[in-house]
Amino acid sequence: MAGRLVTIKYVRTIKNEIMHFGTFFDSTGEFFDTVHFPQSLKNYPFRGDGVYLILGKVVEEFGFPSLEVKKMAKLPYKPSPKA
Repeated sequence: MAGRLVTIKYVRTIKNEIMHFGTFFDSTGEFFDTVHFPQSLKNYPFRGDGVYLILGKVVEEFGFPSLEVKKMAKLPYKPSPKA
């Protein structure tokens, strides 16, 4: 799925590794959350603000769904010439 990055929360695991939680919104304006475990984050790090293509698995914890990221890539962005 594709989404525009809103914010990133940085946390450390029990093993002192870095992982992230991301919040994005999709093309319909709906927000969704992502979980980036250390190995996924090492292979597919965030590359600044923008739109990302995200591949993962939907998981539910405490009754709330999120996307556990397996792969992620920032998509190229070209501003509208009318802007």
